[in-house]
Amino acid sequence: MDENEAFEYVKSTLKKEKITPYHSDELEIVKSIGACINCGLCINHCPVVAAVGLDRFSGPRSIAVELSRSPPEFWATADKVYLCTGCGTCREVCPKNVNIPEIVNVVRANIFEHRPDLVPKGLMIVKEIIEEHNLAFEPWEDKEEKEESRDMRLERLGLPYIPDIVKENAEVLFYPGCQAEERAQEVREAAKTILDFFDVDYTLLDEFSCCSLPSQLMGDAKTARNLAHLLKGKVKKLGVKKIVTTCAGCTSTLADLSVRDEWGAPAYHLLEYLVEEIGFEKLADALKKTAKPNDVHVSVHDPCHLIRHTSRQVMEHALNILRLMPGVRVSESVAHDNCCGGGGMVSFHSSEVANSVVKENMMALEKTGTERLVTPCPLCTAQLESNLFKSGSSIEVDDLTVFIAQRLPKKG
Repeated sequence: MDENEAFEYVKSTLKKEKITPYHSDELEIVKSIGACINCGLCINHCPVVAAVGLDRFSGPRSIAVELSRSPPEFWATADKVYLCTGCGTCREVCPKNVNIPEIVNVVRANIFEHRPDLVPKGLMIVKEIIEEHNLAFEPWEDKEEKEESRDMRLERLGLPYIPDIVKENAEVLFYPGCQAEERAQEVREAAKTILDFFDVDYTLLDEFSCCSLPSQLMGDAKTARNLAHLLKGKVKKLGVKKIVTTCAGCTSTLADLSVRDEWGAPAYHLLEYLVEEIGFEKLADALKKTAKPNDVHVSVHDPCHLIRHTSRQVMEHALNILRLMPGVRVSESVAHDNCCGGGGMVSFHSSEVANSVVKENMMALEKTGTERLVTPCPLCTAQLESNLFKSGSSIEVDDLTVFIAQRLPKKG
């Protein structure tokens, strides 16, 4: 038996035993498990544990360290591992930097490949949508109805419609993300308003496709790789120099992929781009020209994919931009950086868990006396808005991109 035959024999044996060899980028993640000192900080800070208790969710240490040693233990985690929101709080507080969110993704990937019967049905529905449309949300069947919905939202918000631009060799690719592309169209249009106001040379994709994060989170590694490859090809064909998005999850994912797969175009959240490329001086000058802005008392929610998977500096940018706005008073909630519960695809299959997690945010918000909550993430916006509305709260919720666009003067 030569080396190649031996390798194939080993692979077939592993397949029978339902064992998948780790990819090179997974090895370092898995190795980090050995650094755990069982201090329990991750359990004490986990928002899911705090919301539903250890009986329902055994906590990050249990899943990542005690239950992730071999495939039979992977299967045993199935009723727990999909309740992780992927917020990254555990990794942030870990004194040994154990990469628990990514270990969770590795476990999910093994379950998805070998025991798809254990994957929550809600995620398999999303999988089917992605396979058919390359989007995480079912697209509108009627294009005219989609445009009518968009126009009604823009009219209500007092925002102009900027026609889509698709061209090669633009400076920036504006990538709205699946939710803003299909559900929260006002975010997509608000970003175009901002980019147009500051004369940014940008383009959109001719045909939008998902960044791959939802597939990663459900454990569908093959589809995630295919989506990443597809999007890389589109970016390369357009010849853009930068990617700008309004989605927190897309920001962290595209930032990682653009480096890992050498896209040649770094990814930024719109807030980063505004501060680093447009600058506070131009922003302040524009915002001061707003005609008679209404006084408003706001609080801010920090998306996990920005503060823990990208950089906390992004939300410093958000606060600094808000402070430039005449008539805007900001009060920080004590739970401003607590997970909203909508991450990790949890809200797609266990909404009661997601809604339990967000309760801490809501109680803290009510204590601020704020009348409006803003956040730079369509997913967080939807999760917080839905739960505040159901609770009877008078607090309104805006995506921060929309909030900024509304406070820019009309372009003359």
